[in-house]
Amino acid sequence: MRPQEGLFHSPGTFSAVLVLRLIRDVALSHLREVVSSVHEELTPAHGLHTVLGLEPALLPEAAPAAPALLPREGPTARFPSSQAHVLVQVSAEHREPVLWALRRTLALSKGVLVLEEEVLGGRIGEGRDAFGFRDGLLRPTREHVRRTALVPSGSLAGASWLLYLRFQQDLERFGRLRPGAQERVVGRTREGEPLHDLPQEAHVLRARASGAGENQLLIRRGFPFRHHGEEGLAFVAAAADPGSYVRSLDALLGTQGGPPDALLRYALAVGGGLYLAPARDWFQHTSLQENPA
Repeated sequence: MRPQEGLFHSPGTFSAVLVLRLIRDVALSHLREVVSSVHEELTPAHGLHTVLGLEPALLPEAAPAAPALLPREGPTARFPSSQAHVLVQVSAEHREPVLWALRRTLALSKGVLVLEEEVLGGRIGEGRDAFGFRDGLLRPTREHVRRTALVPSGSLAGASWLLYLRFQQDLERFGRLRPGAQERVVGRTREGEPLHDLPQEAHVLRARASGAGENQLLIRRGFPFRHHGEEGLAFVAAAADPGSYVRSLDALLGTQGGPPDALLRYALAVGGGLYLAPARDWFQHTSLQENPA
């Protein structure tokens, strides 16, 4: 079992996500060559951390395990699907390696994949989200990642299920709340201190109930971004069990008996998908489904 090394590294000061779609009538053997070339070139780059995921329907051993995840709808919010074929997440402590990785990925995939989404942003660890709250206060260890994010056995041993969601955050609307009201929506102070006697809709409580809080059932790998005047969160998570995402999203939406997450009033999900990051050996010895969904 040799997981992708990038899974053990939290997003750095600079992070980016590329979402790519297979060009119509391109043979899947060419896709295999492209993703293997991207992995081979980006993975050993000094100071760069790369995670590469594919649509589960492309992988014979993964397709039966992939749940019907997106789109997903609750009484007041919705998680849409913009499922594509390939997701690449790169991060580094400096901007230049991330930009190089984006350019090389697009160059290597030319004629086989088309770019659907590119999100470049900052970091969460020891930083702040777009709403001004400190985030990334709990950094998972390698052992925590191994226990929580990696498939432990079977044909997918060493792989990790990736959930990607892009949120647009309504800073103007959130900013109209008084500081105390903002903190009750989030569930903690702007400096990360816990609050007491919170409403059940507070984000911290809903995330905890969903399994997404405190690295319980998944490892968060997201980062805030600003692009063409849009600010938001590129939410990326890694988990050993894709079913944990079903439970997490339903809890946030309030479809399991609890209230919807209050933060979803100010953060609109505009796209997302489920991907599988195969173990490193897959890139040398693999086959792809001939008819991707």
